[in-house]
Amino acid sequence: MGEAAALVAALTWSGTSVAMASIAVRTSPIVLSAIKLAAGSILLFVALVLLGDAGELTDATMSSVIAMLGSGLVAYALGDTIYIYTLGMLGVQRAFTVSMTLFISLTVLGGVVLLDEPFGPIQVVGTLLVGAGIWVIVRARAVTAAPGPAPESEIPMDRGLVARLRSDQVVRGYAIIVVVGILWTIATLWLAHGRGDLGSVAAASLRTPAGAAGLVVFAVATMPRELIEPFSDRRRLAAIVALGVVGTAFGSLAYVYSIGEAGAARATILSSVSPLMALPLSVIFLKERLTGAMLLGTVICVIGIILVVSGS
Repeated sequence: MGEAAALVAALTWSGTSVAMASIAVRTSPIVLSAIKLAAGSILLFVALVLLGDAGELTDATMSSVIAMLGSGLVAYALGDTIYIYTLGMLGVQRAFTVSMTLFISLTVLGGVVLLDEPFGPIQVVGTLLVGAGIWVIVRARAVTAAPGPAPESEIPMDRGLVARLRSDQVVRGYAIIVVVGILWTIATLWLAHGRGDLGSVAAASLRTPAGAAGLVVFAVATMPRELIEPFSDRRRLAAIVALGVVGTAFGSLAYVYSIGEAGAARATILSSVSPLMALPLSVIFLKERLTGAMLLGTVICVIGIILVVSGS
């Protein structure tokens, strides 16, 4: 059951990433993250009460609480929001694969440097494969349904200028997605170091609301109209809430369960196949074309991730 839960978590993350790409076209990334995290927080609090773990919050040390709140702000308020922003620049295939690959690899390397975890020859090979896979993906031709006038558009526009603009956007997108991977890594290492005796559900019940609160306060202060806008569209609001319930809460709980039942190493290995799951979903629902280079780069990245994690 633990292995199955890890695969469910991977599929959940892949599906929500594809869904966010569609919703992000009409919704500010900050607003989308704020509502999504708020919905997920409610479900996590309910799970905390039903499981009888609420007492862990009152017994937690101040350092653990600060670590959970801080890691939530870094991972969710900053990392997730910036990631949603890059979806429109790179597409799901590139953004999801590169960000997840960097996140898992940097987390393992961070554990080696900061937490004295082992690092052997297998991990060296895995790291090299990860770098090769990312290089293949970055070199692949942009094949997503890029915004802007089509060649047959009635709006006259220099094609060379369009190509340069799109190229600059892709370069910025990759630069930003690297920041996302680093933020997620910092949050994870902070979580691992400062969690103390907090259980997984209790820790998540602090981290997720911290990210939600930070984003809601920022949105109220800077973009109140954009924050209210989704509430006038019931379908869009329901979709965002569903993302929070399924992706943020259910996906996280499935992953936590898989770690307890299958072990951290096996659960992480199984979850690392999520980029492969995102490929067919992006093709089916977002009409992104899948090239041989994208598929090859993703497979190389996944193999590299498995070697990096399994060698720890």
